[in-house]
Amino acid sequence: MIGKVKIGKSFPGICRYVLQEDRQARVLDAEGVRTDSAAHMAQDFQFQQGQRPGLGNAVLHVALALPAEDASGRSAEQLSELLREAGRAYVRDMQLENTQWALVQHFDKKHPHAHLVVNRVDNNGQTIADNFIGQQSRRVCQDIEQQLGLTVAEQRGREQAREVGPTHRQAVATTPKGARAADWQRARHEVATALGQTAPYSASFAQLQTRLAAYGIEVKTSVHQKKAGPAVYGVVFEKDGHQMKGSEVGKAFSAGNLQKTFAQHQTQAPELAQVVSQAAQGYSAEALNRLFAQQAQEMARQPTHTPTRQRTPGREQSGGLEM
Repeated sequence: MIGKVKIGKSFPGICRYVLQEDRQARVLDAEGVRTDSAAHMAQDFQFQQGQRPGLGNAVLHVALALPAEDASGRSAEQLSELLREAGRAYVRDMQLENTQWALVQHFDKKHPHAHLVVNRVDNNGQTIADNFIGQQSRRVCQDIEQQLGLTVAEQRGREQAREVGPTHRQAVATTPKGARAADWQRARHEVATALGQTAPYSASFAQLQTRLAAYGIEVKTSVHQKKAGPAVYGVVFEKDGHQMKGSEVGKAFSAGNLQKTFAQHQTQAPELAQVVSQAAQGYSAEALNRLFAQQAQEMARQPTHTPTRQRTPGREQSGGLEM
């Protein structure tokens, strides 16, 4: 099982997302909040959040996903019950029982998954810490896999990588430690390749995360709260259970250098948009019709030419003419 953790600000936004109808949302379980509508759910979360008005990032959102293998041989009801059981175990083992939470299943993807929304302001008005919560979530998911007899998600990810073909380092690894190091290096290389194709065209870490999601890569940022607002000072990438700092992937992918890349993209974006707009206008139907009419007029003005014959040197005109 994989539990991807994100910290956010907006309860109304996340409640609308998890309960939207086009994803065939189904509430599996909840504690301390109403589930009849996104508006009521958000109101309940916000009421408790009001005990800590200074905490901006009060939303803890966890996407709990099971490998497709766990769906084999199970009915839709059995899968929902399995996700419900896994979600309850996650809340218990992450020590989130003393706060509000809601577990909602989605059916928009092939693999079984549900979204867990948690209030970081607990029932006593205390803040639930988020230090190293990603690593903690990973350990808890591994424990739940053993408890419920689920497919080991990280192992399945490594198997899929080997199905594509092992790297030389993976092929020659003879110890578990060497195999882990080889798997990490492969993941680092894949992250670097994906960043090279996405970072130059992104304007923020949020946009970069959206682009990297297609590569199975998660972006985790470390933030300082300053008077001017939150400031990112570190970034970690995760793929197939392997985590690496941006600077470990490459110097260009440290948090500071990525923010410079974002700023450069933001500066160039208006100019690029103008070029694209001008190009689009140039190839509109009206513009093409004018171009075709102009070319037709020019061709009509050109005089017709008859084929000429060229003399071959050394031959007389009567016998040595060639086309």
